[in-house]
Amino acid sequence: MDKGVINIVIVVLIVVCIWIYILWKNSRKMNESIMLIAQQHELTRHDERARTLCRALHILNPQLTAGVDYTIRHDSSEQAPYIAEWLTAVARPGEEEIKAAIREISDVHHDHKYAALRRAEYPSVETQLDAAYQARQGNNARQQEVDEEIRAVKEKYPKTDECA
Repeated sequence: MDKGVINIVIVVLIVVCIWIYILWKNSRKMNESIMLIAQQHELTRHDERARTLCRALHILNPQLTAGVDYTIRHDSSEQAPYIAEWLTAVARPGEEEIKAAIREISDVHHDHKYAALRRAEYPSVETQLDAAYQARQGNNARQQEVDEEIRAVKEKYPKTDECA
């Protein structure tokens, strides 16, 4: 075999080895990133406070992603979740900004909570439609009963002043 051919084969083998090494390093880095994102999703799926913190950060900057741009941790179930690492060049929001965003989320959740509680106790749609039909036929008694039931539920689960 010619010495030039052997040199070419050696260079090709070296290039292939370097390429394989780069692929291996990138796959390890990708695997670590995937594991971090999965860990963050698992935390936010099972911890309402961590989910609220993620939502607050998303309100402040919708492009942020847990596990990619920041990581959230909490060391015990009694401890509130916190931002453990800030991994992006975007400016990290201050504590007051985060607290304001969490208050905004809490107000929204109140809307959903009282609405869900009301919905569970309201007379059924069928009952309300039947009462409306009877009222159109001239018998208002059932409609008044349904209206009274709805009023009692609204009094039981009132809107807060912020939501009114």
